[in-house]
Amino acid sequence: MSDSDSTLSPEPQRTIKIIFISDYMCAFCYIGNKSLKDAIAKCRDLDVRFDVEFRPFTLLCQSSVQEVPKANGEKVLNRWDYLTRKFGKEQAESKWKIVEELAQKAGLPLAEDGIVARSILAHRLAVKAYKVGGQEMQGQLNHILFDAVFAGCQDISDVEFLADAADKIGLMSKKEATTFLQDTDCKNCVAQMIDAARASGVNGVPSIIIDGKWALNGVQSTECYLQILRKIAQASSSPNAASMTECASIVSVDS
Repeated sequence: MSDSDSTLSPEPQRTIKIIFISDYMCAFCYIGNKSLKDAIAKCRDLDVRFDVEFRPFTLLCQSSVQEVPKANGEKVLNRWDYLTRKFGKEQAESKWKIVEELAQKAGLPLAEDGIVARSILAHRLAVKAYKVGGQEMQGQLNHILFDAVFAGCQDISDVEFLADAADKIGLMSKKEATTFLQDTDCKNCVAQMIDAARASGVNGVPSIIIDGKWALNGVQSTECYLQILRKIAQASSSPNAASMTECASIVSVDS
């Protein structure tokens, strides 16, 4: 028997699954995505790997986007007009100030205004990206989409923009992506994921499920994510609920 034959194979690295339910129109999802990524980067010393999957949710109803006509006849809405209509000027200013403070703390660029548009096409592309290239490819697309919405003031319901993004991440060519977006591929999958999220009680985002055991609702800090990820990774058995109460809105999936 050779030395190589007698060497024991290392134990397979444990995978912690993270499901991040979000909408690209949600500023707190934009911030939460960055906080989670930063926390995972700080867990490189742990003998685990993280598989992060973004799943779709939609915050806009069909009638929410109906103001500014585009060349193709669809319509988009100025973000500030949308927030003012929804919350009133004073409350909109107050809410956006919170967003600005959190974005600054997370080190994220944030434009003063932007475009509000339905995100279904973007979600379809994101689901496809995860199916083809896993979290790495989907993460690249997420960066493009979130940056477009909150820093670039771009319309992520635009087929040409999305097709270009698909090409950039190597998902498919612009021509293939245009055909994909104009067809129905992944449409039912996205609808089923959204319905499943609502059926499980999700009515706002971000909503994050970690390791199939813990659910976090709302934007969380990097420190909060780091605390939870380390406790889960280091626990020899299921984490103790009492030891994980320092972060906001943490509940057991089974509760």
